[in-house]
Amino acid sequence: MSKTTNTREKGFIENLQTTVAGLRGKLPVSPPEEVAKWLKKGAVLLDVRTRIEAKKDPVPGAINIPLLLLKGKLSELPKGKSFVTYCLRGGRAERAKTILEANGLKAINGGGYKAILKVLEAN
Repeated sequence: MSKTTNTREKGFIENLQTTVAGLRGKLPVSPPEEVAKWLKKGAVLLDVRTRIEAKKDPVPGAINIPLLLLKGKLSELPKGKSFVTYCLRGGRAERAKTILEANGLKAINGGGYKAILKVLEAN
């Protein structure tokens, strides 16, 4: 088996584990108060859902970069900013947070888009 195949399998397994954890409600999603605090300090909302999902249920002011494209688009993110990641339930957002942190960026997992909408409505 090649190194590329092993890397893909590892990535697939990590994504699957994160998805299962999200479905069970066992992800380290930041509380709404913390998300609001980060947004007030200028954090960028990063929607890591697919383009179809983001178009169907948009969140005002968010940047949409699907999780599968994130590593290749890191250079397109605003410089000097922190990020609040979100997706449908928080699984992909957790993976995105990990990718951002591994590349020296500050990020928190905001969870699902419905939670983000509630935070935005409250502030």
